[in-house]
Amino acid sequence: MTEVISHAIASQLEKLKANILSHNHKSDICGLFSNHILLGSAEWRDEWDALCDDDWVNTHFDEKNAYSIAALGYSIPNLSSEATKKFIKAIDILMQRDPFKGPRVSFAFQPITLIGFILGVKAIVEVKWRSQAQRWLSSIIEKRLKSGGLTGYQDLLYSYARFLLEETPQETSIKSKEFSIGELALLEYALSRNIFKDKSQGFLAKIRSSLILQVIKSDITSDVDEKAALIWIAISESLSINIGNHLVSPHYVSEILSRFEPAMKRWRFDSDKLKNPIRWPIVSEREVQDILYLILRSYFNDLIDEEVMPTFGHKFHKPDFAVPSLRLLIEVKYAYQKDDFKKIEQEIMIDTIAYLSKTQDYDKILAFIYDESSSVQEHDITKKDLKKLKEIEDVIIVSRPSQIGKNY
Repeated sequence: MTEVISHAIASQLEKLKANILSHNHKSDICGLFSNHILLGSAEWRDEWDALCDDDWVNTHFDEKNAYSIAALGYSIPNLSSEATKKFIKAIDILMQRDPFKGPRVSFAFQPITLIGFILGVKAIVEVKWRSQAQRWLSSIIEKRLKSGGLTGYQDLLYSYARFLLEETPQETSIKSKEFSIGELALLEYALSRNIFKDKSQGFLAKIRSSLILQVIKSDITSDVDEKAALIWIAISESLSINIGNHLVSPHYVSEILSRFEPAMKRWRFDSDKLKNPIRWPIVSEREVQDILYLILRSYFNDLIDEEVMPTFGHKFHKPDFAVPSLRLLIEVKYAYQKDDFKKIEQEIMIDTIAYLSKTQDYDKILAFIYDESSSVQEHDITKKDLKKLKEIEDVIIVSRPSQIGKNY
């Protein structure tokens, strides 16, 4: 199943890349917006042909065409002073017009064209002119945001344009529970860069999960235009973050320790037939702790051995291990016989209260039980009972390897 999902996502990313590249032509507004969005991505560093050069300015620039002016605005940082003068003159002409008069096809109704103006204006050195142009652009954005009738995606894109103009994070009040793939992509892009602010805890993580789910389920067609770059970068970053979080989450500790039994295949416990047999007995909780320390320290630099927690009652309670970066405690138990399991369950339940009630540094406990008696019939019952506690991250129970003699 994982392989199928990976293939589906890779296929969608390729479709998006093809769409982005279809706009990678000099002065193409969608291509220029894509370049702006993907500017920091190493994968796209050498791909771009959309930016205008001075030859294009001299032969194709039209000071009366909004697309042409926006294309120049996107490209201004790389152009000559003559190109800058032409841009200023064109914006001066535009500022004399009412962008809301007539059909709703002017630049005021096209956020990515407006963004080209903004980037060009922000690149102008002359302060007085730049301030005047910024006020004009700001008035257009505010009027569009207050006019109503915007789709969720358009509302977010105008808010992004306002951020580019003001350079201050934008407050978002997102009410919808159902987002389009374009809205999810723009939210991921802006929230992860502190362009948008949202007070909902865990909102960005939910956006990333929803985005990946939609990408798997959706058929990304050619009709995504400038959204393609946003969707591509948002998916790529969401996958990277989700994989990274998986690798540095308490769940990863569970995965590591769940491999304990197969790893014990090479545990030395030679027979008497050898002249100098080597035997590594495991006769108490201490030996199990030693093995786990060897395993976990190989993965986690901040692993703490028997950290002293705040006192609970009149006792010092010491978890066997702690991983502060994961806010995780690890408790080790040793079952000598079948009847020990009920006692161990009670101890872990008590320890959970003791460890977590007086600290704000840890949230979860992982219980690791070594079963000397190999009473496998008890394992599932103990796991189910302990996992009823919300503070228990996982319960891992392993049995004594057969090469180690019973009750050695």
